Amino acid sequence: MSLLTLDIAKCVHTSNKFAICTDCVDVCPVETIKLEESQLSFTPADCVGCGGCNAVCPTAAYTLDTFNPLNYIFKFLENDHNVLTCNDSEFPCIASLSVEEILSLALISSNNISFDIGPCSECSIAHKNLQIIKDRAEEVNFLLEAMLQEKKIRVDEINYITEKSQESLSRRELLSKQGLKSALSIKQQLENEIAASDAVVKEHAVSAADIRKIKEKKLPDRRSLLLMAMKRASVPEVFHTIDIENISFISQKDLDETTCTNCQMCYRICPTGALSSDKRGGMINFNPLSCVQCHSCHDVCEPDSLTLRKTFSLGSFFEPKLETLVRFDIKRCDECGNFFTYRGGEMMCDRCRVEEEEARELWGIS
Repeated sequence: MSLLTLDIAKCVHTSNKFAICTDCVDVCPVETIKLEESQLSFTPADCVGCGGCNAVCPTAAYTLDTFNPLNYIFKFLENDHNVLTCNDSEFPCIASLSVEEILSLALISSNNISFDIGPCSECSIAHKNLQIIKDRAEEVNFLLEAMLQEKKIRVDEINYITEKSQESLSRRELLSKQGLKSALSIKQQLENEIAASDAVVKEHAVSAADIRKIKEKKLPDRRSLLLMAMKRASVPEVFHTIDIENISFISQKDLDETTCTNCQMCYRICPTGALSSDKRGGMINFNPLSCVQCHSCHDVCEPDSLTLRKTFSLGSFFEPKLETLVRFDIKRCDECGNFFTYRGGEMMCDRCRVEEEEARELWGIS
């Protein structure tokens, strides 16, 4: 079995107590992932290692020690395969691949990719994962068609059989490199089973190292893979605009400059740096290709000035550009000398204004 781990620094709940994301909780087929008071926990012994939680997590916070999606995709492409099946001993479940990874695979592969759902008929987690697999294939096919790409994901009951790793090894095989690799894999599985059986509910505490990682604002590897795949895709003659409900992993945004207070929380909380500003805080910029649709920026916007655009232009994939959502008039405060958003009246920042009002109240000056 695989051992599931959570990088708490990547989870949006770590940096934002107002985060509403429950994606990993919703997709877990054995319901072992729990969210209470903005803290995630799970029981390793209950995890079946399907990888669905990481595939749906917008920031890819989960990992399986025996499966890396990108490594598997590169190996799949290298071997020129065209069928994804959990009959492959190195592949836990088709649900372990995100929409971005499937779309990338479809764009890069020279073949049309097929999802083999034949094994789902005897799978204990198919009640949850089978529909997830079908939904992702549907979303990818919709995007491929909208991008005018001549590719398609097929979903069939193939029951495709791959070469499985041998359970027993001869002495000569054990001394070979491949045999040693297999032996180490078996050893790792046994250690994982022992670790999981001894473990109770695993909770996560935030360390100083986690805080440093939060500030780094990195894109998930799957987004880098998609950006690479888009460079290989044929550029369509027309860039279609689709409804935001038809794409789950990226967005475009609008900002109401009449209600925005320039509190800076949206771009400070963004885990990927999709939202940004200049050194003086004089604008709010947005890079659609860095957005992972985690909704965290919306969760912290008190006046609800920041909203998801109801449509998404697929031209953003082929002609990326930084959007300036709003610009502010920045002045220096006459009292403290710091920069602030000027909205007319005295040249005084909000902090100095509040301090002056409190002083006047204390001194009895109207």
